[in-house]
Amino acid sequence: MAATVLDLLETLETHLEQTKAALNALREENEMLKRRLANQVPQAQPPSQPLQDPTQSDASVAEPSVADVKPSDSQVISEVAVAETAPQRPSPQALLRQWYKRYPQAFFTGHTKPLKVGIHQDLAQREPWSGRLIRRALANYVNLPRYVKSMREGAVRIDLDGNSAGKVDKEAARHASERRKDKLDSNTPKQAQSLENRKSQQSSKQSSKQASKQVLQKAPKNATPAAVKEHEQRGTNEAKEKVEAAKLLSLEDKLKGLQQKFAGR
Repeated sequence: MAATVLDLLETLETHLEQTKAALNALREENEMLKRRLANQVPQAQPPSQPLQDPTQSDASVAEPSVADVKPSDSQVISEVAVAETAPQRPSPQALLRQWYKRYPQAFFTGHTKPLKVGIHQDLAQREPWSGRLIRRALANYVNLPRYVKSMREGAVRIDLDGNSAGKVDKEAARHASERRKDKLDSNTPKQAQSLENRKSQQSSKQSSKQASKQVLQKAPKNATPAAVKEHEQRGTNEAKEKVEAAKLLSLEDKLKGLQQKFAGR
């Protein structure tokens, strides 16, 4: 029994010695790795930077330079700056109102003069807007009745500064005359229709008045109030029927007039 215990103690002492030796080996290996890392760190560092001028302000050190800004950040900043500085796109009517003030020698609110041929190109060189917006604003001006009226053969054309820039030729004057004629023809049916409507309304009112008078004249003198009321109601219905018949006749007259007009053309 005693021999067994002694053998066990010797075995434990042997394991203890082996464990201590392994622990010492690990410590030596750890120290060696530390020395290697210490030798490699100075070689990996970048070259030393020049010392900063002590007179430099702390604010300049704290603020990032343009090179330090990320591409996405710089793009966002540029877009915001452009959005703040870019003028808002006006409507064609608003742009034309600006031209009245910006080019008073070319665009007039009263007596109008023909513009230079190709003046939209001159406007494109001076205005920051697209060619489409410029053409739309210019169309609002050249389609005005006073401008179309100014397009007569031999009339002097002007540029944006009011200087002479050619004359209106025969073809342009003829085209303007046709435009004036087309506008007059388009306005004539509307005026005639409104006049006919006023006449029909007046005739309807007159016929209703006459019908009312006739009803009152036909009422019996010695009739009871109920009979008089019934008579007036019947007369009112007759007056309405006459008015409706007059309206139908006026509509038929209008249709016949339109048919004759188109047949004549």
